[in-house]
Amino acid sequence: MLDPRITNEFESEILELIDSQDDYTRSDMQGIVSVLVNRMMQKGYEVLSEQEK
Repeated sequence: MLDPRITNEFESEILELIDSQDDYTRSDMQGIVSVLVNRMMQKGYEVLSEQEK
């Protein structure tokens, strides 16, 4: 399990998105989720790279 300090940022953004889902179209939501997934993956790669050092 990753340190909660790493995941907290993404958890908060996901919860905010859920809370404001009525403000977005489905297409908007898809774009936002896509960006979040890419950012999570990038952060994961960074963490793995740091652990390998």
